[in-house]
Amino acid sequence: MAQKLKLKFDTEYFPLTKGSYSFAPQNKETINETEAGTLIRDIKRLGVPHISVSSTVNDTWFQKLYNYYTSGSEITVYHLSPATLVEASFSGFIQNLTYNAITDNGTNVYWDVSFEVTAY
Repeated sequence: MAQKLKLKFDTEYFPLTKGSYSFAPQNKETINETEAGTLIRDIKRLGVPHISVSSTVNDTWFQKLYNYYTSGSEITVYHLSPATLVEASFSGFIQNLTYNAITDNGTNVYWDVSFEVTAY
């Protein structure tokens, strides 16, 4: 079954038609080292939703992504839960945004972007 995924920015959905994404649960953990050199690993939460997105977007969507990234604004990710097969959602922040201008046909600029969103 294909994974159904929608990213919602305020009231608009991010176009996931061009590109790829992956959705996987991750563990939230911290690793600290004591004065004696012993590593202490604390797992805070198991199975935290995490997505990675690579896509080509127009200048309007690039500006929106960039603004959300730089301002630290929250987005909501809707996805099909593999456990219940119903739509579930989580809120998170855009992390690790990378971008590259790929086309300028005189009127429009297109961008290859990739970013990650992890639930908080």
